[in-house]
Amino acid sequence: MDLKQIITLHLDGLSNRNVGEALNISRNTVNTYMKLFQSCDYELEELLQMDSAHYGELFPSYTTIINDRYNELMLYFEKVTRHATTPGFTFLYHYNEYKQQVRSPYGYTQFMEHYNRKYAKIKGSMKLEHEAGNEVFIDFAGKKLHIYRT
Repeated sequence: MDLKQIITLHLDGLSNRNVGEALNISRNTVNTYMKLFQSCDYELEELLQMDSAHYGELFPSYTTIINDRYNELMLYFEKVTRHATTPGFTFLYHYNEYKQQVRSPYGYTQFMEHYNRKYAKIKGSMKLEHEAGNEVFIDFAGKKLHIYRT
């Protein structure tokens, strides 16, 4: 994360919530860094002039992401992505399977949050223009259609 961006946006008058939204990080993360900035011996303008190595000395980062629990989750996601295109795929099924396999599982919300961060979705859409009754568009996604005669 570029700490200079947090400082610059704060100096531009943005609230911590707006800084977080602009940088796609948590408001609480911004709050934490702002407290660190305020407790150090430098003004914000002075901090902007420093390089990244100096930031590393002043604000050593401690993260909970680089650990065995997170690594287990990332390994499990490789399996999930292999099955993601199969008909009937659900994240809830794979989450329940993951929960049974690991000693200290993440909750479902964090499971999905980490998955969506790792595999950001490319959202696409297309407008199909046609004359009503002239063409038929069929969506082949999902399970196969079964027709039963009675």
